[in-house]
Amino acid sequence: MIKLVPFSSVSLARYSSLVLLSWLFANNVLSQSALNNFQNVTLEELADPPAKDWLMWRRTGNHWGHSPLDQINKDNVSSLRLAFAWTMEPGLQETTALVRNGIMFLPQACDFIEAIDASDGTLLWEYRRPPVDHIASLSCANRNATIYKDQLIIATRDAYLVSLNARTGEVTWEHQVGDWTVGQHYSGGPQVLDGKIIAGMSGCYYINTGCWITAHDPDTGEELWRTNTVPRIGEAGGETWGDVPNEQRRGGSAWMPASYDPEHDLIYQGIAVPIPWGSIQRDTRGGDVLYTNSTIALDADTGEIEWYFQHIPGGNWDQDHPFERIVVESEVTPNPDAVSWINPNIVSAERRKLVTGIPGKPGIIWTMDAETGEFLWAKETNYQNVIVGVDIENQKGITNPEIDITEIRQRRLVCPTTTGGINWNSVGYSPDTNALYAPTNNTCMDYYLNPVNPVVGGYHSSATSRKINLPDGDGQIGIFTAVDVATGESIWTYQQRAAITGSVLTTGGGLVFVTDDARRLRAFDADTGEILWEQILNSSAGGFPTTYSVDGVQYIAIAAGGGINHRTLTPEIRQRSGGNMLFVFKLP
Repeated sequence: MIKLVPFSSVSLARYSSLVLLSWLFANNVLSQSALNNFQNVTLEELADPPAKDWLMWRRTGNHWGHSPLDQINKDNVSSLRLAFAWTMEPGLQETTALVRNGIMFLPQACDFIEAIDASDGTLLWEYRRPPVDHIASLSCANRNATIYKDQLIIATRDAYLVSLNARTGEVTWEHQVGDWTVGQHYSGGPQVLDGKIIAGMSGCYYINTGCWITAHDPDTGEELWRTNTVPRIGEAGGETWGDVPNEQRRGGSAWMPASYDPEHDLIYQGIAVPIPWGSIQRDTRGGDVLYTNSTIALDADTGEIEWYFQHIPGGNWDQDHPFERIVVESEVTPNPDAVSWINPNIVSAERRKLVTGIPGKPGIIWTMDAETGEFLWAKETNYQNVIVGVDIENQKGITNPEIDITEIRQRRLVCPTTTGGINWNSVGYSPDTNALYAPTNNTCMDYYLNPVNPVVGGYHSSATSRKINLPDGDGQIGIFTAVDVATGESIWTYQQRAAITGSVLTTGGGLVFVTDDARRLRAFDADTGEILWEQILNSSAGGFPTTYSVDGVQYIAIAAGGGINHRTLTPEIRQRSGGNMLFVFKLP
């Protein structure tokens, strides 16, 4: 007979300690093994990354948001299942999960970074930047980091560039670029383009502050060049601000990452609104206030502005244009019946390098020549009443005079809202279909300007807005549209009640992934728009979806929690706040 002998308290404690030590030892061995697999990232890999990895914001410098991985495809995506989930920090989660050699690097709110095993979520290391506290509104969003050599490069809310050792999480260098005490900060994240760290400053809402784009040596952080997004008196474009003194020329945040075309060695950066939002508040009536609400093309070696296109001259309604610029090569044969505005001088079927996508909140696809900035065509994807035409000769949009604001608290119906038909959530592009996949929304607002009295380091509200439904609309807010890059024709359109506020991922498996306000992550057929799979998440997903492979297994990753939403217009769509979580899916 076997006699069971109970543990004494001492022996139980010893046993528990041994179990814990064994677990810690095993976990440490596994963690070290995963970290030992890390291989330095080259410039060639950043330009053309291995299919298994995701090394920067939209995977490539052309901002396609596309992966060639095809293990998960139309035929089997319906079997997609949860591989693991990882609890994330509280706060605004709008992150991009990066992967190199089976290691995931996960930037999170307020400059908290974790490295985990990309196959099972085992924690490898973490980095937490000390917080700063100031009256200024410093963004806690951390949308992107970049992997280069053995570094994970981040841009912080206290306006530093920081390099972390990718294997250990230890700081290798840091470089202060702006002054967080007056509100300057980063939110969009850095990218290594043309062998340089490129980063755009944000937080230019305050008096005596400015914004800029800078290039840095990736090995040291040393600044190589700097370009102001709002020109000073005497600089090119400075006259468009009239007599406004330099210390009051505010706005022009570059709060989303830039794209790059190596053929022309040009960096494409979107620029946000002027501050305050109304020309009568700034005393710039009739002035274009460059380079706000513009696409600018910069010489990658010098930072000089080679060309610009201003989508909204003057700026009055907080209709930001800082979002991604997608670089593609395509025939240019816009169908006049399919697009909103067209350049009549286009040579039909000519093949060009293009800058396209939806750069701003009105939800308009703008397509321009990548080398010269020549306007080619534009197409509305949601209802908007801000832009009514294009001044082709002067390379700028024409705004609607019926919604001009000439007095403080003069109310106007403006569509879309300050949240936008689209916001920072990204359009996707597939080279397999030569199509853009645009997540936009039909929204409007009751809008008026407020008196302002800005002070150094202080924050003010330029305007008051109240979201309202589209007049005479059908209540369908979310719009997901596939648009042919060559013709501007809509390949398919899907509409729904819930807003579509997530970013788009396209894959070599013929799939398009996107999330919405109803907490759904969906896979669409890229060719037809048919929904092939969906999963309800615990929260709406503010993160940028990515895909990668480890040991031949493909995964789909998305961070839920935070982000833009339009749920005041759809009160029946309810969810609790918080619950930030990384979800990772794979086939059984």
